[in-house]
Amino acid sequence: MKSAFALRRASLAISLALAAPALLAQTQAPTRPISPPAAAAAKPAVPPVTAPAVAPAAPVAGAATAPGALPPVAGAVPIDPNAPPPAPPPPPLSDIIFTNGEVLTLDDKRPTAQAVAIKGSKIIAVGKSKDILARWKSEGTEVVDLAGKTLVPGFIDSWGQMSRMGLYSVAAQVQSPPEGKVTDTNGLLRELREWGKGDLAKRFGWIIGFGYDDTRLREQRRPSRTDLDAVSRDTPVILIHYSGSHLVANGKALELAGIGRDSIDPPGGSIGRWPGSKEPDGVLEGAAATALLGALPHLPADDRQAMIQQGQTLYLQNGYTTAVEARATPDDLALYTQAADTGALKLDVLIYADLASAGASLKGHKTIGPKYYKGHLKLAGVSFTLDGNAEDRSAWLTQPYQLPPPGKRNTFAGYPGSSDEVSGELFSRAYAGAWQVAVQANGDAAIDQFIKGLQAAGAKHPGKDRRPLLAGGQTLRDDQLDTLKTLGVSLALAPRRLGLSLPTLKDYALGEERTARFIPAGAAAGKGLPVLLAGDPSQIEPAPFATLAAAIKRPVGEAQQLSPLDALKALTLLPARQLGEEKIKGSIATGKLADLTVLSANPLKTPADKLGEIKVIGTVKEGVTVFGGSEGGVPILR
Repeated sequence: MKSAFALRRASLAISLALAAPALLAQTQAPTRPISPPAAAAAKPAVPPVTAPAVAPAAPVAGAATAPGALPPVAGAVPIDPNAPPPAPPPPPLSDIIFTNGEVLTLDDKRPTAQAVAIKGSKIIAVGKSKDILARWKSEGTEVVDLAGKTLVPGFIDSWGQMSRMGLYSVAAQVQSPPEGKVTDTNGLLRELREWGKGDLAKRFGWIIGFGYDDTRLREQRRPSRTDLDAVSRDTPVILIHYSGSHLVANGKALELAGIGRDSIDPPGGSIGRWPGSKEPDGVLEGAAATALLGALPHLPADDRQAMIQQGQTLYLQNGYTTAVEARATPDDLALYTQAADTGALKLDVLIYADLASAGASLKGHKTIGPKYYKGHLKLAGVSFTLDGNAEDRSAWLTQPYQLPPPGKRNTFAGYPGSSDEVSGELFSRAYAGAWQVAVQANGDAAIDQFIKGLQAAGAKHPGKDRRPLLAGGQTLRDDQLDTLKTLGVSLALAPRRLGLSLPTLKDYALGEERTARFIPAGAAAGKGLPVLLAGDPSQIEPAPFATLAAAIKRPVGEAQQLSPLDALKALTLLPARQLGEEKIKGSIATGKLADLTVLSANPLKTPADKLGEIKVIGTVKEGVTVFGGSEGGVPILR
């Protein structure tokens, strides 16, 4: 329960953001503004005693007067030194009231409102402004005038990597248009060389690039260790695919990671080899890539913690109050534990530990558990990956790709990330440990493997309300949707990939018919599956309004669009249910946490092509402001 003192700080910050943007834009605010304590700010219960309008009487002869003290006033009541102190004023009925705005509750019982009252960390009332003010405003209540702005539940991530996002945001940016400027392999290598000359590369001891997409490079091929050796042979170089599902390493990085010709593929991952040889070609997929990312040995712990803070900053700026770290390594677990223990986390973070590499670390872990938050940190479950992505033709399909990659036969349909035996063992371990399982699978053949794994593990380890999560789901079939519903599966979809990869999908990967059904959110929602919206992994920060726009308006396949309301629920209420937190998060309702986001406009009334213009004015976590936007407010706490 937060104190009224802390809550005033929250409401004052949002009030400043809403009411005085021009003034605050010209004023540097290194710390959060602080309201006076409630007792100091309270008005006296009775009028103060005033001196009579007559001359004071002469002091009584012989009476002692302390040097410098005023003589006693005639008629004044003497103070009893043994009297108890005056009673403090009663606590306010509410600490904060947000009023005069559009409140999108996402609560079907009361979809809209005008005002919200908060006491401590929770919402105590939702309704009309006049009713809330009349019932809940009292001495000490801070009233925040939203001035017509929109209040929504805090956004909830469904499938992301907060610490990776912090790393990616400061790495060499090698995205192709429209996000970046890299159009061919030479341009990509040039960006890596330039970044390698900077201070960050010197501090890290590594050259790191993020966001490449081989399907949008002129050569239409993945770079190799040979390409990266041309950047540097002495400094480790890694190039991370936009999806985060695979990376390319130079010879030095492979050497430091202990990967050579005798290395075996880890469960849920693969080490690329030169054709006809055991020698690694530099491409690491799935668990192999995750393991290398988690073992960057030359990044000091302070710098890794800075990456978590950078990722947190990006989430808070975009209105998120709950984030996810998917495919977390043992190193990630240690770093997040440290951040939680030092109070560095300002939003809730849920961990999906990479089962292959970090599953053993979860047993007996004192901080990361599945039942309670400790320092805003909690275990959501375990995760692993079954295949790649349709855009780069690494997703595992039941039907061949439109055109095969260079050197592949016309029957090429991608490939699995692991065998049925390996994936089955991972599912069994997850269910035996009573962990929620979250799996990335994009090709329909990989999704078949996902379904078989769930069914076998469920038969071997019966249980209720497992809430498994399928992330990706790019080529889901209707029959698979029916089966997934019976298994209680939720879907985490990234709809922006369609617009960004449309030419590649139509011309090379899937063809027009399958592309129109790519990421079938509409079909899934129509069959009653919970559809959650995940951010596009090619972006260096979460972009909730771009994600909303992509789900609401598609360039092809209108049947797979979501309604604006369903899309907004897919960023709030449905992820809360998936994480088992629907009783405390996801909607604005009495008794839930005061996790709120103030927006410059109502996303349900904004055309899809204008959603990107909406700004986050403020982010409130459990009644305390953790971000104030560019229109004023306070900086993010460090």
